[in-house]
Amino acid sequence: MDMDRMTIEFAWKVIHSEVAQYRQRGVIRVSDEEDVAGAVMVHLVEVWGRYDPSRGPVEAYINQVVSTRLVSVLRERRSRKRHGRALSLGCRGEEPADPAWSHDRWRRLIDLRLDLESARRRLSPKQRSVCDQLLRDLLTHAAKEMGIPRRTLRDNVAKIRAIFRDAGLEEYF
Repeated sequence: MDMDRMTIEFAWKVIHSEVAQYRQRGVIRVSDEEDVAGAVMVHLVEVWGRYDPSRGPVEAYINQVVSTRLVSVLRERRSRKRHGRALSLGCRGEEPADPAWSHDRWRRLIDLRLDLESARRRLSPKQRSVCDQLLRDLLTHAAKEMGIPRRTLRDNVAKIRAIFRDAGLEEYF
């Protein structure tokens, strides 16, 4: 099934709407908006052949592909920033005073802190309190302090770990 003009226009509206929402939330810069939208549209055109009209309406397919691909593009961009090669800002031959705390390490720590804060915002208030409690106490003592069974606390911890794992931060919780 080929994409007709109406489908392409609908897809562009959906893409620009989704991208604008991310821009308004500060996830995407204005200068990157068109690049991200273009990458999502290219992906939609590439996977268009997989659309099966018997499984649902074209609008639902477009919305699903756009939202999924947009999240993937943003993850890839964030990953490239976090693992990219940083250049020194100093003069030629100038080394940082303490190599253990170079610009690269500071950038990684700042990126990590932002990523951790982003993952923490996805937690419910109850899950945040569990995290805070586990920073201070072991699981058994934390369950006693919170007045809940250890099994319930372990279930809460598993859900929190899943959120951190989805954010690529599984080793930090």
